[in-house]
Amino acid sequence: MPSDIARPTDASALADENASLRLELAQLRESERLFRSLLEHAPLLISTKDLQGTVTMANRHFSVLDGYDPANFVGRSVFDLFPAAIAEQLWRNDQRAAQERRAICEEESVFHADKTLHTYATVKFPLFDAEGRVNGTCAVSTDISDARDARLDSVTDELTGLKNRRYFNMRFVEEQKRAHRDQRVLTLLLADVDRFKDYNDQYGHPQGDQVLIAVARAMRATLNRPGDLCFRIGGDEFACLFASSGADESMSLADAMRRRVLEADIRHDANPPFGQVTLSLGLVFIPANAALGQSEFYEQADRALYRAKAKGRNVASR
Repeated sequence: MPSDIARPTDASALADENASLRLELAQLRESERLFRSLLEHAPLLISTKDLQGTVTMANRHFSVLDGYDPANFVGRSVFDLFPAAIAEQLWRNDQRAAQERRAICEEESVFHADKTLHTYATVKFPLFDAEGRVNGTCAVSTDISDARDARLDSVTDELTGLKNRRYFNMRFVEEQKRAHRDQRVLTLLLADVDRFKDYNDQYGHPQGDQVLIAVARAMRATLNRPGDLCFRIGGDEFACLFASSGADESMSLADAMRRRVLEADIRHDANPPFGQVTLSLGLVFIPANAALGQSEFYEQADRALYRAKAKGRNVASR
């Protein structure tokens, strides 16, 4: 029998192999279809970036974002696509995932097409090449704005709109950890209105409420960067948590806050020698490697506030 004529057993094996390959191909096509369907229809932001911050893939749900252009999104740097403060936040978290070679979870904020700021719960994790080297990151983000707003309602001071003491206690440890991770100096600032009881006694509590609202307004106007936090602790006592380049910048921000209250020019005859509402502030600077906890730093800031009062009020002290 000629050697080039396939035997029945060979033909059967080829047929089985072809059937197996067709099945694998069908399964691959189905997997690809499911994957593309997930990317196209999942109500999530799913994207990948390379190690230079360039977007290499983004699903269709990115169309909810402000300024999204499907033709010019992939292939551009995150710093070209988002405002600087937002881009820095996004890129910092990508770098952490790549450098630490693990998934990280963070809240990130971006603007939607209707110009509203939305908060996303984001998981970012590293991507690896065939040799096990990190060659990019993937991000999966879920919009939690409604749930976050409901949660924040429970930790918001109704009069001033600032966060309350409960939220301060929740955020302090988190911000201390973040400062340690990012090797930044964290500032705790305490402030209160000079002779506020005397103000209430002379002008009445409704006018006193207006003073507290004015102080909150001055705080928000001064500390308006992403990550700056302002709180009404109780009564006329306020607190702020914010990162800075160091003590000089923090003191400058505190003094700007003090001046804003002074410039409001609210009459306060029981506050000599100023004759108007003034603010005293105490600051403590928390280094990245700090071993002390919230209560110790709060006590230090309170002593600094006492020193500001002893200096004659209407001053920031450290």
